[in-house]
Amino acid sequence: MKTILISVLLEALARAGCLAVSSGQITVRDLRDAVPFLQELDPDTPLGFSPLPGTQRILSARELTLLAQRHGLTLVLGGPMPGVCVERLVRPISREDMQAALVAALNTANAELELIEFSEQPAPLGRLEFRRAGLNKPTLEAPNSPVVWRGRLVYDGQRSVMVWAKVKLSVDRVVVVAAQDIALGAVIGAEQIKEVHERQFPFVEPSRASRESIIGKIARRTISAGQGFAPNALDEPRDIYKGDKVQVSVIDGSATLSLDTIAQSSGKKGESILVHSPSTGKNFRAVVEEKGKAIMRSTPGA
Repeated sequence: MKTILISVLLEALARAGCLAVSSGQITVRDLRDAVPFLQELDPDTPLGFSPLPGTQRILSARELTLLAQRHGLTLVLGGPMPGVCVERLVRPISREDMQAALVAALNTANAELELIEFSEQPAPLGRLEFRRAGLNKPTLEAPNSPVVWRGRLVYDGQRSVMVWAKVKLSVDRVVVVAAQDIALGAVIGAEQIKEVHERQFPFVEPSRASRESIIGKIARRTISAGQGFAPNALDEPRDIYKGDKVQVSVIDGSATLSLDTIAQSSGKKGESILVHSPSTGKNFRAVVEEKGKAIMRSTPGA
């Protein structure tokens, strides 16, 4: 057992401020400059648990004396020995570290990530983790707006603190848009659509609309030039449109009567439409058979 005389070194101890510890364990390496007699020990010798971030721990004179004796040192004090203040080392998260963690979590080819702002509160040294579940999605009204991505900083193996970042994410996609204004009810032609490159949020279902799937469809509402084609904005073409001339075959048993009528509504094959007979001045319903033709079967007693 070594005997160490401590006198002038007490003054250095008294002047020592709160020491910052970078891990969950206080070691000799952390204290040896402030507590010189510990230099006799292996720098990696553990001395106890470090305090939680934002708190302090005071190693009293009694604790220091017991630590010395536990490791084979006998202290001969020249006066009262002060305690030592220990706190957890914390620092603000750097923009570089945050950007690197977000890009690694994004893990999407050709995606662009713009880091707008992030949590900069002091935190212990550790590992930043972001998961897809913590990423918000932009609204349909503002698909290119920034979103908040929540994650955590893991330290001491299993402890963690919450962190966040506001980011703007996008990938390049080819989308089909209107080349010109398309009126409500218009049949969409090839010259009215075009393909363009567009930056979109990466984790929303991409539009499956193609030129072939849009040509010939009916606009259910006005579509402005440059606007995309939402599925609910398109309708299948009709075989008969309001105002078309329609030949109606009226079947009554084995007898068939052919009438020339004017469509009062639009419809596809198999759908019922309203037609007007100029010869009788009456309206009646018939079932669309094909383009320009419909059929009506009379009921008994009609």
